[in-house]
Parts: sequence; structure tokens; C-alpha cells
Amino acid sequence: MSGVPSTPPDSKTHAPARQGAASNGALPRDVLGYLWRVAPASHIKLFALVLLLLPFNYASLELPRLIVNGVTDAIGGTVPRLLELDIGLPDALGGFVLFRSKGFEVSAFGLLAGLALVLFALQLIQQHITRLIEMAKARLGERIIVGLRRQLFDVIQRLRPEAPMKSKALEVGNMMRFEVGPISPFAGMAFAQPLKSAGLIGSATLLIFTQNAVLGGFAIGILVLNYVLLGIQRKDNAHKLQVYQREAVALGKRVMAGIDRLPLVHGFATSPFERGAVDHRLGIVSEASLDLKRQNFTDRVLNLLMSDVPTLVFYSVGGWLALSGAINIGQLVAVVAAYGQIPEPLKELIDWDEKRVIAQVRYDFARYYLETREVWPQGSQELPPGPEPAFDGSLKVADLGVVDPAGSVLLDGVSFEVPPGTAVALKGPDAGGKHAVARVCGRAISLYSGTVRMGGHDLAHVPEAVVGRHVAYAGGDPIVITGTLRTNLLFALERRPGRALTEAVDLAALGLADDVADLAALDRKALAALAGAGLGDLVVRLGLERRLDPDQAPALAERIVSLRAAVTDAVAQRQAQSGRVLIEPFRFAAFNRWMTLAENILFATPLNDTRGAASLLAEPGLLPLLEKAGLASDLIALGRSALRILSELAGGPEDLAGIDTKGLLRAEEMGEARALATHMEDAPSPDERALLLRIAGRYCEPRHRFGLLDEVWQDQALAGRAQLAHLKDVSGIPLARYQPDSYCRALTVRDNLLFGRIAADRAGAAAVVDEIVRECLALDALIDQVERLSLDVAVGEGGLPLSAAERGKLTLARCLLADPAILVIDDALVPLSPAEQSQLIGSVLAGRTGRTTLVVLDAGEPLDLFARVIVLAHGQVERVEAGAALAVAGT
Repeated sequence: MSGVPSTPPDSKTHAPARQGAASNGALPRDVLGYLWRVAPASHIKLFALVLLLLPFNYASLELPRLIVNGVTDAIGGTVPRLLELDIGLPDALGGFVLFRSKGFEVSAFGLLAGLALVLFALQLIQQHITRLIEMAKARLGERIIVGLRRQLFDVIQRLRPEAPMKSKALEVGNMMRFEVGPISPFAGMAFAQPLKSAGLIGSATLLIFTQNAVLGGFAIGILVLNYVLLGIQRKDNAHKLQVYQREAVALGKRVMAGIDRLPLVHGFATSPFERGAVDHRLGIVSEASLDLKRQNFTDRVLNLLMSDVPTLVFYSVGGWLALSGAINIGQLVAVVAAYGQIPEPLKELIDWDEKRVIAQVRYDFARYYLETREVWPQGSQELPPGPEPAFDGSLKVADLGVVDPAGSVLLDGVSFEVPPGTAVALKGPDAGGKHAVARVCGRAISLYSGTVRMGGHDLAHVPEAVVGRHVAYAGGDPIVITGTLRTNLLFALERRPGRALTEAVDLAALGLADDVADLAALDRKALAALAGAGLGDLVVRLGLERRLDPDQAPALAERIVSLRAAVTDAVAQRQAQSGRVLIEPFRFAAFNRWMTLAENILFATPLNDTRGAASLLAEPGLLPLLEKAGLASDLIALGRSALRILSELAGGPEDLAGIDTKGLLRAEEMGEARALATHMEDAPSPDERALLLRIAGRYCEPRHRFGLLDEVWQDQALAGRAQLAHLKDVSGIPLARYQPDSYCRALTVRDNLLFGRIAADRAGAAAVVDEIVRECLALDALIDQVERLSLDVAVGEGGLPLSAAERGKLTLARCLLADPAILVIDDALVPLSPAEQSQLIGSVLAGRTGRTTLVVLDAGEPLDLFARVIVLAHGQVERVEAGAALAVAGT
């Protein structure tokens, strides 16, 4: 395999994966060990802050005794002394004095006021130190969780192609977002919190001991009992939480599996089985959750009892000792105050332990992914130090062997050489090995035996940062990023951290300067790549379908308006020649059949409102005007007729969702439409009137063909248009009116150039009109600017609006923009016809003169385009010949 000595294909060794795992370094099994390893200095700083807090805490516990004793002594005639301290062990423990201060004489009021001020100062100091501790804990927790999430994302970035990419990436992504979240609050308190809690409990216990050994021993006994019970609770909680987490992960995987097989579920009607399987898992997760909650409730009750019962006993014993004279009132107050401090840090210890258990479970899941063996070694995605290695475009394959996961031999001892700048075809049966060779060269297969040297470098050891700059692979599973055309293309060059385009894109790789001035040149290269991949027509079409904001590009909008006359004249000339109607222009005095009824009435469309003009008909700002014009009742009647026809076409109101309503009904309106269709003859409610008005407003006779718009209706619409011509907005929604001498921002660039709508009922009308528009744009030197508009057009979720052929071409265009030294074209062009494939491959090779290109061929492509053809069969090289020779031989 790669990275290890050559082994036969049937050895099935996966050494590279193991090496990748080893490079990660073994992680500690315990979450505490991991948290200490990643930030020991920060934990030590927290220790220092906690230790600084404890003396002030102890002093604040001692002061209540001094206040009470000082006041009682002053009442008895003793001269009070401020700050007279005598801290030591009780007589039963030897009476050793830890600290003694004589203080100074003051009045009784001065003693009370002085000690109160000292106590207040101590509280302020403690609050400040506590705040420093909490902020340090928060910063440390965030730093650690960010680092852990970076590690998890690094795993995603280094996943090998053999790993189940989609499921692994989804699982690790969910782990990054949700699963490791509870580690953050625990990370900051992992060591500081137990030290702080133990320190506060220890200082309180020490003070109790200094007052009375019996009470001190009793306090220690209570703490030991709590520790034993907490150990039992901890074991039960950890087990139940692990069970819950395991079952929750199993549920998530089962749901993801159901999503992956959704086409099969629909195709074979297996939904009941899928629902039953998920219901079973939901029941298991629910029972595990209930079991965990029952345990938590039991623990809370037990903790409450352990807090209240010992406290009652402790106070009773302390009161008895005071009555018997073993301790004075001041000591009793100090003991009670000190013991009152113990429950809070004890509760914090309990909370800490619960969070530790949760963090351990989440860390175990994270560690599972961090230690995966299905990744490239760390550092493989970084450029080596020093000058970038030379890459000459050569390819040398020696004794290449590949075995698929099922154990089938794909390649066995394949060897060949390709000089730099050569166009090479890989030919043979689909299972013969040509695809496997291409995938190895394109790094879509990483586990292989033998050696592959590309550009003078061993592919198994050269960093990805080097290969990715000089090798591009266009495979049969095109990846279209959700975003714009520009986003998809420039992703091939976004090699640097940064938000701005000039920061992220490696402009130097294209010979461009790293400044904004060269962005136009970058767009030209992107458009050239799209044209080279056969997407020139798509680029123009998308540019014409853009809605341009004239405020952002006033010069372009003005030129489009000035070109409008030339375009309409060219269309009219073509119509006269062919005798076919191609467009219906926007004229205020004429009804446009290809506009919706609402657009015809308003002769406008709403701005910044995707619902369309029909949504305005029921607005309070327009409905009274429609009623005054006598249109409202007729529109409602037309909407009722359209809904009745839709119900008849569906076979009944309940099946309305099962037919294509051609835009008359939206998904969110289906429920209301079904209900309305069942009582069509009744007077509609206000909401139902609004629905009928929207249906009528969306109606377009050539599109829907229900026969509802006759000449009388057209005249009514034109009369209403004249009465509503003064409107600039409807209920605050601005209107974009169709003006022959101005740019309409609500229309597409195409509609603005045509100032009309294409007659879509004429076969081929759209293609003819686009050809005319393209010719006019080229004559006016506007074609480049319209093409640039296409780069900002969104291609949809995963490129779904694009055809399979367009997605494949977009993948190829991305590769062409990167201008690699070696380009590998595998199955990206499979959706194209053989003739289209041949033409496009010829165009690509013509534009890559002097660059190495490796193309997997199916039957029908011209072999004379290639300098060399490698024929593979049964996983081995059958022969290597010149392309022209094979073309003459007809093989």
C-alpha cells in the first residue's frame, strides 16, 4: 500500500490508515487527563487563585466569633481590643497556637464598627477573587472546547476517500455542534473547582476543630459519609448516562440510515418497517432517559436528607456543648457559621462530579472520532517549509495494485509513464481498471500498493497542499457547493485563511496580483473556465435571469434600457421573417397574455416581496380600490372557478395536493383550499376571500388553459389598470412599474431588454429570443457584463436546479480554473452524449496545450486527439499506443 513497501493487491493491508491514526498521538482515556494535558499552565494559575482565596475565607469565618465575644466582654467590663487574634488548636489537640495578635484598645462601639468593616472588606476581597476564578474558568473552558472542535474538524478535513465520507462527516459535525458542548463548562472547573470546594470545606472544618474537637470530628464524620454515598451515586449515574448516550447515538444513526435509503422507501413502500424500527429505538431511548431521571430524582432526595439531617444533629450537639460550658457563645456562632458554609461547596462537589461523568461520556465519543484510522496523517495538508517543490507534470506508475473493500482486485501490477504535457486516454471496459487508475491519480483512492509518482513526487508521501495545487480530478460524483457560481469556481483557489476574496483566493496561482484591481481579471478567468467546460450558454442564460439593482450598477442599467429598442427591433424583424410571434411586449394599453392577471391589473410587480403581485390583491390598501373598480367580486368568482376545475382534475378536494396546480396554489395554502373546495357555494370567509383573490391573481390563460379569461375580462383588467395607475405602493409594499423608458428592478435582465414576455407556447421561442439577445449584447459590447452577472447567481441546494450534465461541467470548470499541471477527467462528462463528450474533450485539450491531461474514455470518443492511449483490461495494462495509430486501427 501507499506509504509502505509494495505488497500484492490481495494482501488487503491498510497500513496507511493505521499510520494516519498513529500520527494523531494517543489520547488519554480519562477526560481529566486530556484537560490537564492541553492546558497545564492555565490550571496552575487557577490553583494559585484558589489558594489565594482560602486565607481570606478562613478569616471571614473567624470574625463572627470575635465580634460576639468582644461585645459580650465589653458588656462585662473588659476593655475591648480591636484585631486581637488568638488562632490555634483546641486543648484536646495540644492547644498549639497558630497565630496571635494583641491588637489595640478601642471602645465597644469602635470594636463593633471596626470588626464589621474588616468583615466587609474580607467579603469584597473574596468576591473579587471569586470573580477572577470564574472568569478564568470560563476562558479556559472556551479555549479548550474551541481546540477540541478544531481537532474534530481536522478529522473531517483529513478523512480518506475510503472512509464513509457523508456519514462520518455528519457524525463528527454533530459532535462538534452539540455533543462536546458539555465539556466546555466542565473544562474550566476540572481541577480548580474540587480544589476550591475542598479548600472551603477544609477551612470551615479547621475552624470548627479550633473551637471544639468533638464538633470537628462530627463534621469530618459527616463529610466521610457524604463521600461514601456520593461514590455509590457516581457509579450508578455514570452507567445510566452511558446507556442513554449509547442508545441516543444508535437512534441518530438509524435515522440517518433511513434518510440515506429514502428513495428505496418510496420505491418499495417500506415506510411501515422504517417507522417501526425508529419507534423501537425511540422507546429504548425514552426508557433510558426515564431511568436516568429516576436516578437523578433519587439522588436529589438523598442529597437533601444528607444536608438537612446532619445539620439538625450538628446544631443540637453544638447547642448542648454551649449549655454545658464546653464552648462559649462566640465559639458557637463561629462553629454554626463555619458549618453553614460546608453544604454549598459540598453541593458544588456533587455538581462537579455529575458534570465530570457527562463530560467523560462526551469525551469518549469525541476520542472515538479523534482516534479514527480513516484519516491522512497530520501535517499532510500543509506546505513543507521553504520554497514550494517543483512539479513538472510527469506521471510514472509502477506495479500499481488496488483492492476494493470487498476484496476484489481492481488493479494488479499496472505500470506506465506519461511525459509532461501529454494528453493521455485511458481506454478499456468499465471494470478493466481505467477508472481505478484515474481515481488513484486523482487521490480518490488512497490505499494501493506500488508507487505513483506525479510531477516527480511520490504520491504516497507528497503533502496534499502540493498535490492539490498541481493535480485536479473531475470525477463522476460532482460536488456542487450551495452558493453562487463564483463560490463554486473559486473554491478551487481558496487556499488561505481569510474572509475577503483577495485574502482567501490564491490569485498568484493564476498570475494575478493580490489586490482588488485584479478581481475583474479573476472574473474573466472564471468565465473562461466556464466557457471551456461547455457552460457558455448557461452563463448567458443565468446572467439574463438575474435581477439587477440599478442603484448598485446604474451605468449597466442605463445601457440595458438604451439597448431595449435594438433588441425589440431585432425580435420584430425575426418575427416578420418567420411569421411566428416570439414575445408579447409590455404596453400600458394592451393586455399581456403571458403576465398573470394581477400583473395585468397593476401593470407592476411588488419590490422585495417574493410572493408576487397576486398576494397584493387582498391587502387592505388595494382591496377597497378593486371593489370600487368593480373587480373584486369578479376576481373572487374567477378564483372559485379555477379552484373548482383544480378539484375536478384532482378527482376531489382531498387530492388537491396530488396534482400540479402550476403555481395557482402554494403548499401552505393546500389545507385551506381543500376545506374551501368542499363548500364552494357558501359565502366565503374573509380568509377564504383572500385565498380566492390570490388564485385569480396568479391565473395566466396560456399557462393554465382553463378558458376563464376572455376579451371581456381583458377589457375589465385594462379598465382597472387605468384606475390604479396612480399607485406607488400597496400597504407599504413598493411597486415596480413597467415603464418603457426606465429600468424595472423587479424584472430580470432579459425582461428588461425585451420589455415583454416570451411567448412560451411557441416551440423554441425562448432559444431564438436568447440568441437574438446574445447577438445584440455582443454588438453593444455588453455580453461580458451580463456574463459577469451570472457569477452571483445561486445554483441552489447542492446544485439541484442544474442538470446532471451541467453539474458535471461545473466540476470540470472548477478544475480548469485551477489550471493544474495534471488534469484527470474521469466520469464527469458521462451525462453528455458521445458527440458532446468528444467536442468538449477536444476543446479542453486544445486549451491545455503543454499541460498533462488524463482522460477516461468510453466508446465513441476520437482517439486522434491524444498523443498516447493506454488500454486496460482485467486490471492490467493491455497495451500502450499512439492515439492516431489506434484511431486508424479503429480500436
